[in-house]
Amino acid sequence: MYNKTLTALNGVRVGHSTHLDKLTGCTVILFDKPYQVAYKSYGGAVGAFNTEEIRTDNTNYGQNGIFIAGGSNTGLMSASEIMECMRRDQIGTRSGKDQQIFNPFITGAIVYDMGMQVATYDPVYGREAYENASNEPVASGNVGAGTGTSVGKFRYVESGTKSGAMKAGVGSARVDLSNGITVCALSVVNALGNIVLPNGEILAGNRDENTKFKSYEDLIDFVTRNEHNTTISVVGINVDLGNKLHLERVAHLASHGQVRAINPVNTSADGDTVFVFSTGELKNPFNDNLQYFQETEDSLYTRVDYIGHAAGRAVQESIYDACRSAKTIKFERAYNGVIPSVRDYRAYNDPDFKK
Repeated sequence: MYNKTLTALNGVRVGHSTHLDKLTGCTVILFDKPYQVAYKSYGGAVGAFNTEEIRTDNTNYGQNGIFIAGGSNTGLMSASEIMECMRRDQIGTRSGKDQQIFNPFITGAIVYDMGMQVATYDPVYGREAYENASNEPVASGNVGAGTGTSVGKFRYVESGTKSGAMKAGVGSARVDLSNGITVCALSVVNALGNIVLPNGEILAGNRDENTKFKSYEDLIDFVTRNEHNTTISVVGINVDLGNKLHLERVAHLASHGQVRAINPVNTSADGDTVFVFSTGELKNPFNDNLQYFQETEDSLYTRVDYIGHAAGRAVQESIYDACRSAKTIKFERAYNGVIPSVRDYRAYNDPDFKK
């Protein structure tokens, strides 16, 4: 079976902790050995763990994994549970007389999900996700950190008392380039804005009492809730780009996928972030067969742009997958008591839609 998820890359495992009754969860991405990780964040409400360590001007020790958690700031406590599992499994740098003190390196970020209205986030979800990690294709939809996520939250209906959002979740996508280059993306989608297809059609977003999509640009008087939103994307590549500076450039270009798929994006109420890691397997995949990539002064930068463009495509498609794979949920604070999925919304409200 064709694997379009992060686990298509060697040495990568992914696990979900899913709590549908609490509308929250956690997703963990684990590496069999330390990999370079970089990130870029453009939202105004970022909640992240240990991102200072992966800045390009800091020493690169390599990371053992990345996590994405619901629960807003309390989700950051998942890091402790994940690191405790890693120490148990003897993952991380070694120290001490017998080299039996282990110091794992992980980074991650959080989303403010609907679970914040249901129950207190439990950090043990990080441990559960860790224990569930495997190299099987990663599940999409209402799973892991995407269990309680939604999109289209810039306007509430019924005098600002009910959410007009639609359900999103976890999504994945893969772009294969020549010479064995693989670019995979996983996104946890919890956007304030609408999800927009390349043709301009709204796939999922803010709906009103007449079951019509609302456009952010068309609203003058509108009501929004003071709740944070965030789309977190993790991109994995199998090309060694040399250092974190080049990986960070890929992260910057990968963020264009969020820009293309979400409107509005990177608002003051979003914590939109992209992580990029490399397994480093392919050292120089371009020069053997592609004339354009012969060794020149700028060949490395061209490689970065080439891969970064593919990363943007993968992120964009992973966001669409997160919405198409999601399932309708009941939610008391939502209009008509449900946060509908793409399929359910269209099936009930679009006469031209064929099931």
